[in-house]
Amino acid sequence: MPRIAAVLILAVLASAAFAADEKPPAAPRPNILWISAEDLSAGTLGCYGGAARTPRIDALAAGGLRFDAAFSAAPVCAPSRSAIITGVMPTSLGSLPMRCRATLPSPMSGFPKLLHEAGYHCTNNSKTDYNLAPFDAGWNESGRTAHWRSRADVSQPFFAVFNFTVTHESGLFGEKPRQVRESLPAEVRADPATTVVPPFYPDTPVIRTSLAHRLDLAAALDRDVGKVLDELAADGLADSTIVLFWGDHGEGIPHGKRFLTEHGLRVPLLVHVPKRFASLATLPDGVGAAGVSSNLVSLLDLGPTTLDLARVAIPSWMEGRSFLGPHAERADVVVGVADRMDAAPGFGRSIRDPRFRYVRNFLPWIDGDDLPDYASGVPITGELRASRAAGTLPPGATWFARTKRPAEDLYDVTRDPDQLRDLATDPAHAADLGRLRGSLRAWMRSTRDTGILPEAILRREARQAGSEWAIFHPSGSPQEAAAVARYDRILAAAWAVAEDPMPAETVARLTDADAAVRFWAVQAIGWHAAATDDGVARLEAALGDAEPAVRIAAARWLIASRPGTAPVAAIAALEAAIRGDDADIRMMALVVVDQLGDRGRPLWEAAATVDVSKDPDFPAEYSRRTIARLKRRLRP
Repeated sequence: MPRIAAVLILAVLASAAFAADEKPPAAPRPNILWISAEDLSAGTLGCYGGAARTPRIDALAAGGLRFDAAFSAAPVCAPSRSAIITGVMPTSLGSLPMRCRATLPSPMSGFPKLLHEAGYHCTNNSKTDYNLAPFDAGWNESGRTAHWRSRADVSQPFFAVFNFTVTHESGLFGEKPRQVRESLPAEVRADPATTVVPPFYPDTPVIRTSLAHRLDLAAALDRDVGKVLDELAADGLADSTIVLFWGDHGEGIPHGKRFLTEHGLRVPLLVHVPKRFASLATLPDGVGAAGVSSNLVSLLDLGPTTLDLARVAIPSWMEGRSFLGPHAERADVVVGVADRMDAAPGFGRSIRDPRFRYVRNFLPWIDGDDLPDYASGVPITGELRASRAAGTLPPGATWFARTKRPAEDLYDVTRDPDQLRDLATDPAHAADLGRLRGSLRAWMRSTRDTGILPEAILRREARQAGSEWAIFHPSGSPQEAAAVARYDRILAAAWAVAEDPMPAETVARLTDADAAVRFWAVQAIGWHAAATDDGVARLEAALGDAEPAVRIAAARWLIASRPGTAPVAAIAALEAAIRGDDADIRMMALVVVDQLGDRGRPLWEAAATVDVSKDPDFPAEYSRRTIARLKRRLRP
């Protein structure tokens, strides 16, 4: 036998034996490190052209990939993190209203659980604010001491999260800004005198000082980020670890956090990939992870992308997609969503393409100052309110000055990043408006956005269905078809509320079999016709509706539009809701009484005596706050 042939045969036999006994070593898997910051807009950091002194973060950007069009799914922490931990939009899960506790349906899970099952050691340091009922996120360790160093086998790949809170809006409360500032070297402290005041704020000393403090918080963040990166290098792991740095939503000041604006949704996203994994981490067009990308990215995609980089299959139930890795995909649009913020109601949706941001305002009667109590701790909030009362707000602050909202806004954010000029009524952009309007509505329908259900109805139906998601995703084809048909009816009713003039179908919807449809019909009647005899008659009839949420909505409009002359039945409807057994309905009614101001005075004493001590979680939290505020108003 020729020598070459013999060698080949032996090699094949050896290979077969190896495959049977040991299997070839798998390709090395990267460690993955997340460094996240709270309440941080992209434009604050030096690497994004901001004025903050952030050399360590800037160096991370210079040596890796910077995403210039990255956005949070929601402009506030808990719903944003709900999207991040699951890869599913909070609108699909019913986890969008702040401090709710939505139920995660099977087979959904936290994506770290999938990494854990694939052999990764997963640690979280340390936030778990997901707006979800308790579930298994998949952490080996979660807490303030969680670290990749806790794994017993140093050869085991890890996924480690470090969440820094120094940039949170509470960093602007009281003495905290001074304390952070004094901890920084003098050369990195921001100077209020040279701080640029954006056109959507009045230029006052208080505003300048607060904006300078925001820059100081970012400088402190840079210091903290540097410490983690130094630990990575000290452990000899820098060349085997993919690092992602991101902010959970826009900075914690008015116009940023809680707002469907570029300021509130556009976040920093940086990725550093070691050379050994360069071929693994590619963009959709095959380009490597270096330089600057203008690809649209949502933080919804962080989990799927991390799975992709770890060579773990992305489950079909995830709505996010990989933006970097073997299965990276390009997005045409990204969606941002906002509902109730603490006790302040809301229902807004936004869609962003490479050039435009479209916003749909489902509740056009909401005032420009719809900030919750918590935001009052930020000095900029008080300054805006004082300027509004004095009539000295600048032209760019119409967002805060307005007492109502149009059904839709449209901004060319590439030319107008501060969103100063609304193009929704500009004929030259009618096609852009229609295209994005249609895209948003199609997205809501395809994902079955649960925001179309009043929250009290959403929670009640979730208890019956097993989860909020299951309401519009029942098992079985006939049930599925019925759920979609129902969804379409409710969406049409909700979409029509802000339209001008009021659609003819609205009156017919007042007698619809579906309580959610009737709820939106009452809102439309209240918005368009509460001051007319016909509108009053229809709202009074709705006070006898079988659904408490409908009765509350009708009572609110009657009391708000007829101060001092509201029908006794409207007062009685709200009092009955306040004293009822349904905690979600009670919270809804208490919030309405609070928002009515002096017009709700007849209900203050009744509200002040309600016992909510046994109410679950968030209804109790916000009911207690509202009751305390009403009690203060009763004091002489």
